Amino acid sequence: MPTSYRFVLSLAAALLASACSSDSGAKKPEYKKNPDPKQRREIAVVMDKAPGAFAVVDATMQFDIMNMDCLPPAESPSGVQTTPTSIILPVVLTKISDGSYKGEIALDGLLDGDYFGQGVCKFKPVVATAIFKATGADGETRFIASLSAEEVRESKRKTIYYWRGGYPKEAKLQNYPDYGYGDPMEFKEGLRDDLFSISMASEVTPP
Repeated sequence: MPTSYRFVLSLAAALLASACSSDSGAKKPEYKKNPDPKQRREIAVVMDKAPGAFAVVDATMQFDIMNMDCLPPAESPSGVQTTPTSIILPVVLTKISDGSYKGEIALDGLLDGDYFGQGVCKFKPVVATAIFKATGADGETRFIASLSAEEVRESKRKTIYYWRGGYPKEAKLQNYPDYGYGDPMEFKEGLRDDLFSISMASEVTPP
């Protein structure tokens, strides 16, 4: 997986984890959800050979603001823009059977608008992400799977492989974000017989 794409996924996971954190002082307007999205997709998530139960299943859809000129002037002394430019919408994943989940996203889930009086902010969908944890206890590994917005549009199916030994947590790394690999051959030879997978796929939701 390209480094830049891993960064996007790390950002999505970090924003999800900090959603209930204290206010940083940055402007956080109430972005409006699209009440009548036309680009709806069903997301299916399937686990195979899971190493154990997963009590925590979170999913999100990330959108980014495309045009920075719609944001308010920077207020910090350094001139750094502190208004968040990534917006994370929660996605409900419903358990269909053991290791199988479904949810719905909308690629046009946010409405463009003049939220700061600086012009219309335009949103682009970036990535749909699913995060699994064994029990939710602090220190546990976060097993992360995703589909980029382009993969969602093209109804792609993607399978990611993970080492079972990282469940429920890594021995030396707390809260480890495990993005896995798309090819089992990317693991060391001694680990290839001890893997599980998470597959994600999308399809157009009927009108």
